[in-house]
Amino acid sequence: MEDKNFFVYSTISNIGKLVLLINVILYLKSLRKFSKAFKTFTYYLLFILIIQITTGYLRWHKIPNIHYSHYYFVGQFLFLSLFYLQLESKKVFKKSIKIIALLVLLLLGIFYIKNPNTYFKFNIFEIVITSVPLIVYSFYFFIKKIDSKDKKFIYLNSGFFIYLSCSTLIFVAGNVPNSTIKMFIWYSNIILYLIYQILVFIEWYINFRKPKLLTSEKKQV
Repeated sequence: MEDKNFFVYSTISNIGKLVLLINVILYLKSLRKFSKAFKTFTYYLLFILIIQITTGYLRWHKIPNIHYSHYYFVGQFLFLSLFYLQLESKKVFKKSIKIIALLVLLLLGIFYIKNPNTYFKFNIFEIVITSVPLIVYSFYFFIKKIDSKDKKFIYLNSGFFIYLSCSTLIFVAGNVPNSTIKMFIWYSNIILYLIYQILVFIEWYINFRKPKLLTSEKKQV
């Protein structure tokens, strides 16, 4: 039964990675055609792919890789903070994103100086402090897009909001001792991640696949 569970888990996880790879290729091919926000999100996808490949390689050779989770969460926070910053036109909101980014990095720096041993452990504090601001930015962006004619980034943003909101709660609850609950938690996470990557693909297919979108994209901030 455990072998079957592992096979199903690995299959879903690998499909998610494959869709991520496809997204990276498609977004990189369109990199020069679109806005700074598009480019930033593309670099974010590439960064995530590199982390996935690196951790997969280490896991294959049975080398500890948990410390790469720190790079994943901090990198995700920085890339997507910049992404939402580039999509925003209001100075107050742009300034708020910059201040929050500095505060988060400062708090994490202080945390690791005081707790250097946590570098090789899963850090719930890090997950929460880097994820909550992104969830707020994503929700705010979604509200803005509801009544807007311009629907660019709406699909990937929706996928990201669902994935990050649920996965943050999943990771926070991940310390429970019950193995069945843990299995459910990790299954939920990889399924949500697959849905997120599928929506990233849908975003590219609907809003960025055709060259004719080049002119309208240049009008974006």
